[in-house]
Amino acid sequence: MPIVDMNSIQSAKVGKPFERELKVIMSPDLDEMVKGFSLIESILAPNGGCTDNHTHPVSGELMIIMSGTGIAFMDGKEYELKPGMAMYAPPGVEHRTLNTGNAPVRIACVFVPAIDTSYIMESVKAAKSAGEKNNG
Repeated sequence: MPIVDMNSIQSAKVGKPFERELKVIMSPDLDEMVKGFSLIESILAPNGGCTDNHTHPVSGELMIIMSGTGIAFMDGKEYELKPGMAMYAPPGVEHRTLNTGNAPVRIACVFVPAIDTSYIMESVKAAKSAGEKNNG
């Protein structure tokens, strides 16, 4: 059974205006034992880090707020985000999250069924490679 230290995973950084970091934690793309879901951590930058308005055509997204404060926009409504809250965006429902605080907002995002995470993994690899070149 896969066990992962989320803190040890390299993140893909997304620049302004949607400043955040993304980490692929568990996915069938990474481990054949993982079936039917993907787990991604989204870390919204302090003071305005956010996602764009988006939908997932096939997968539902369960978002669990682990730290920080902000606002979620879903299906034309606004919701407060704080640690311990969970929200679910069904497939095809437009949603967005925004950090309104001074600390990062950490969100565990579970996608069912699993999404193709290759675009995030490619970004993570590119960021790691660029970091190694700058440090070497």
